[in-house]
Amino acid sequence: MRASILVFAFPPLLLGCIHSVTAPLDLITLAPQMFADQDNPDELSVDLGSLAIWLDSRSTIDDGYILPSMPASGVVDIVTPSGTSLADTMGGLADAQSTATLQQHVDFIMLPDQTVVNPNDYSRFDRTFIEGEDCFADGSCDRLVTENDMVKTAAFDVTIPYFYFKDYQRVAFLDSDGTERDAVVSRGWIEEEGWDDAGSNGLIQSYTLDVFMDSPEGTVHRSQALWTEMVLSIDGLVSEKFLEDQLISGLHGVFTDTDTAIADLGL
Repeated sequence: MRASILVFAFPPLLLGCIHSVTAPLDLITLAPQMFADQDNPDELSVDLGSLAIWLDSRSTIDDGYILPSMPASGVVDIVTPSGTSLADTMGGLADAQSTATLQQHVDFIMLPDQTVVNPNDYSRFDRTFIEGEDCFADGSCDRLVTENDMVKTAAFDVTIPYFYFKDYQRVAFLDSDGTERDAVVSRGWIEEEGWDDAGSNGLIQSYTLDVFMDSPEGTVHRSQALWTEMVLSIDGLVSEKFLEDQLISGLHGVFTDTDTAIADLGL
């Protein structure tokens, strides 16, 4: 298993106190299925209903859930980096309540400069809108397609440039009570590996699923899954459990950073 810690800046409040568990079968099946169903809103609506039922029915809430590697069925309609094996990806999922509304998250998504999520984590995060720029924000269309030119500063001062594709879909779904709710689902991926100047640290594969589900209280329940593979100069020096903990910690860091940026920007 190659190191898999690109997205993580290791939030200090989470280090050492992560309680992640092996994902239940429901999530193991549902997470890659939602990634694959991104272009099929009807199927995605059913998936969201299943996710809502699972979230409401779980007996305990853990910090995160460790997923198996991305299955081939999850990436049937996207380009994956040449010469890679999905079996080398490490996966995880986390969820948390956001204080921001669904519209506030959409307004944040529409910012061309995404470094505002955390300038310490990104020296470049430039978003180009390919489809939906003039209609997604106000809900007059349901699909947004973006391309993202990024330079990510990960743990241990590793800096890696890469080009990231990310699309978004508005979807209505029925929750566990049969109430219709709104959601935005996104998936992101790279088509080519990204490497630092020295060629010793690289992002080999990355597949991200992000779910924003509104609630009657006006807040959002956010879930994010990530399957990723990296090569780092520290390979062999850390355990797989350490990498799993950092994966989950990083997902929670994304949640916190996004909510903070939304508030700071007054969206």
